[in-house]
Amino acid sequence: MGNGERVKVAVVGVGHLGKNHARVLRELPQAELVAVVDNNEKTAQGIAERFHTEALTDYKALKGRVDAATVVVPTRHHHSVASWLIENGIHVLVEKPMAFTVEECRSLIELARKHNRILQVGHIERFNPALTSIRNAIDTTAFIEADRLSPYPFRSTDVGVVMDVMIHDLDIILSIVQSEVEDIQAVATPVLSKKHEDIASARITFKNGAVANITASRISDKSVRKMRIFCADRYLNLDFAAKQAWIYSKTPKLDQADFAVENVDISKIDDLMQFVFNDLIRVEQVVIGEEEPLKAEIKHFLRSVQTGERPQVGGEEGMAAIQLAHDILKAARDHYTRHVPEEHRRW
Repeated sequence: MGNGERVKVAVVGVGHLGKNHARVLRELPQAELVAVVDNNEKTAQGIAERFHTEALTDYKALKGRVDAATVVVPTRHHHSVASWLIENGIHVLVEKPMAFTVEECRSLIELARKHNRILQVGHIERFNPALTSIRNAIDTTAFIEADRLSPYPFRSTDVGVVMDVMIHDLDIILSIVQSEVEDIQAVATPVLSKKHEDIASARITFKNGAVANITASRISDKSVRKMRIFCADRYLNLDFAAKQAWIYSKTPKLDQADFAVENVDISKIDDLMQFVFNDLIRVEQVVIGEEEPLKAEIKHFLRSVQTGERPQVGGEEGMAAIQLAHDILKAARDHYTRHVPEEHRRW
């Protein structure tokens, strides 16, 4: 379709996150929000009235009426809903996690290719200004540390914390490191849930030597979404929740032939902290854009629909994150089985 044409679009699933999809699409001039779909008629009607559009309870009623749709239903329905939409000529933005299994992801990729449809996966943190603002500052990555903690959400209960929460960081790390995984060590355990893990930690070693330590929890008493990236000559500190980022870089003094930090006489330095973070390391707080990540993500999707350009987070990227999540879960379950007596196992 033409670059200037408005994209006729619908939202399938207008619960906690889907209603925000509807809000953003209603605000964007390049989109025409044709309908919202939810199997709960009352929910669909309420969101439709708020955003001045049509309420539907069956997504199959969208056939022939829209160019694109965002899929914001429970994960177990991602594959079936997205498959039908693609097969019926509708471009799709499917929320993360892309699907339950790697096989389902591969099926969606093949369908999108066959029908020449855009398939984007909703890894929203790729559009967080804390990350986009420092992308160009990332060089050879040696080590990444990521923490993503939150109180129990009482939603997304059909998946555990790895698929629901950690997968954000898995996608980002894969995009940064650009290397195959060599080794995974992981632990995880349920706490509140009966079927899924609520806290997990993984250490991933990549073939290029990079290492990532990742912790995810949905039983924390506070919310934390932070990542630290250590490169050859700089360190990047990202706070996704606050949408802030800092770059710590070595100063030229550290490269002077006659300077060695081991030889510094600290008795002659009045303020050690200022000496380190002024003379030796330069700290730069990055200027962050104001755009809402969800709006940036949906604008990117609409542009791909209009131009036919491949989205930044396509099916292949979504599948890679799912594959790594499953590998982490397998390593964690193996550890759990080895170390938790059978009579005490809950997972």
